[in-house]
Amino acid sequence: MFRRRVGERAEHRWAADWWRYPKAVIRLEALWRAWESLRLDPALGISVWLRDHADYHLGVLMSPTGPFAKSTYEAKAADPLPYDAPPPGLFQDPVQESSAAIP
Repeated sequence: MFRRRVGERAEHRWAADWWRYPKAVIRLEALWRAWESLRLDPALGISVWLRDHADYHLGVLMSPTGPFAKSTYEAKAADPLPYDAPPPGLFQDPVQESSAAIP
């Protein structure tokens, strides 16, 4: 959904291996948690999420001085952002975590 031209000569930066950047992981986690809460608000939730969370954090993440500043990944504006899957087990599935806690 958030396609951008990214690369060394572009206005935006991105790294397909985003999970290797702790500063990016914490911001993406914050975005996810905010989304999970605000998506349930049928009136303004998505708008608030876009304005207060996505626009802000994506601006920081994709900034030429952000966590991906030295990334060399390239993508055209029409292309999806580059993506490398994280290693298995790096992130826990919150659904599996919560169901495992139920006796």
